[in-house]
Amino acid sequence: MTDSSAIAGTTYDLHGWLDALTQPGSPCGPDLEYENEFLELIRGAQGKPESQFAAAEPPNWPFVRERAESLMERTRDLRIAVYWTRANVHLQGFASLAPGLKLIDGLLTTFWEGLHPLPDPDDGDQYPRVNALSLLAHQEGLCGDIRQCSLFSLRGSGVIRYRAVSIAFGQSVARADEAAYGKEQLAQMVASAVQENPAVVNEWQSVLHQARALEATLKEKFDAASAPDLKPLLDMIKLVHGLLPASAAAPEAGAEAGGSSDGAAGPALAGAGLGGIRSRDDVLRALDMICEYLDRVEPSNPAQLLLRRARRLINRDFLQLVKELAPEALNEAARVLGVDPDSVNLQNGA
Repeated sequence: MTDSSAIAGTTYDLHGWLDALTQPGSPCGPDLEYENEFLELIRGAQGKPESQFAAAEPPNWPFVRERAESLMERTRDLRIAVYWTRANVHLQGFASLAPGLKLIDGLLTTFWEGLHPLPDPDDGDQYPRVNALSLLAHQEGLCGDIRQCSLFSLRGSGVIRYRAVSIAFGQSVARADEAAYGKEQLAQMVASAVQENPAVVNEWQSVLHQARALEATLKEKFDAASAPDLKPLLDMIKLVHGLLPASAAAPEAGAEAGGSSDGAAGPALAGAGLGGIRSRDDVLRALDMICEYLDRVEPSNPAQLLLRRARRLINRDFLQLVKELAPEALNEAARVLGVDPDSVNLQNGA
């Protein structure tokens, strides 16, 4: 497998998975839903319930990840990407959410027309895709996985898991055999973890950034009545991100770190102003922050719809822009440039 990305020692070809398959037929490959390898993936994630003759078996997440990576070499399927994301959260912790969410977002933006599972062939209903994505914000899916995952390691304290955050914020009750940290104590532990491993800041910011990007894509691709709601997932991510030291969390967090008033967003956004933008990623983050503010404070403002569209167009080349904005003109534009119009894929690396 191409060593294009890594999670704590594991390698995966994220960029390759967002390229069209070269085999004849659909650039997304075949639907493998009924093949043994796909069925084994599902069974591996389900585990086995207790029976009269055997104890219950938990999900086999290493097996799930291996199967998902094998299947991604043959097809482009939201369901496989969701299971790959879930497996990594169990095996590698909170920070591994970022590449998983980026993969799901990339599949939606790059392969929307042919991405598996396909819409209902009779009426075009997107329910199969909505159903696959619903696991991202469900307690029986990714949200439940995060509740069990590791957040960071701290010398003298060991591995700190999301459950510690849940207990600190009164969402869970500590068992008699586990430590119960207060909010301030937990924030101090995060600050110490950042001192020991500064990469924690970028990792957590990347998770929040990718979650917001995926949320924007879902709002654009699905109608308002059927769009998967990522709020439960985003709430969990924001709760963790809000534990970062204020100096480390800015400018990405803004009001999220404090979870407070509208005015709190002002200084953070100012800190990320024109003088603070150094890269295309900074531009994307700034657009995310503006859209989040409008969505929260002025939800009826139509500007956020245009900004989300602009965000998606940033990484397009000329012919990709033509295909997305004026597809009827693609053939003529491609002819002038001497390019095969069928070779123009709506790929987006953001």
